[in-house]
Amino acid sequence: MAVPYVVRKKADLTSGERKELWYGVPKRLIDPIRNREFAEYMEKRSGFHRGQIDGILTEMVDAIRSLLAIGQPVTIEGLGTFHTALTSPGFERPEQVTPGKVSVSRVYFVACPEFSRQVKKMKCTRIPFNLYMPESMLTKEMKKADREQELAEYNMEGSKMDEEVQE
Repeated sequence: MAVPYVVRKKADLTSGERKELWYGVPKRLIDPIRNREFAEYMEKRSGFHRGQIDGILTEMVDAIRSLLAIGQPVTIEGLGTFHTALTSPGFERPEQVTPGKVSVSRVYFVACPEFSRQVKKMKCTRIPFNLYMPESMLTKEMKKADREQELAEYNMEGSKMDEEVQE
């Protein structure tokens, strides 16, 4: 499996002058997986019932919210840690920093290092240009790259089937 991406032109200002360069960027082809679909996916992988998983996910959200509300970061081992960040205006004296002046500015998640390493090792695959660029923008080179990628994917699928037959 590979993470799909599309190619987009973006402005590069790092050199001090504006250059338009092409970059690989994430493409969201469909809506994110929600609890129900995620629970169904986990059911197939784990053997636990979808309803149980869905209930646990719902309770997990409530529990994380409750713990963050009392200032407790929450670590899910193998995944990462949820934290809150606080903000307030600056004051001249410490007693002026009252609860009404302090608020949660954001909730953030820090992935655990092993999880990050595994995700960063994932391969990427380009979504064919012809699926998201107008025909008028497609060059001969882009069409050729699409054909070559399609052929490479076809050959890779064939070799996977060969390996399965040999097993």
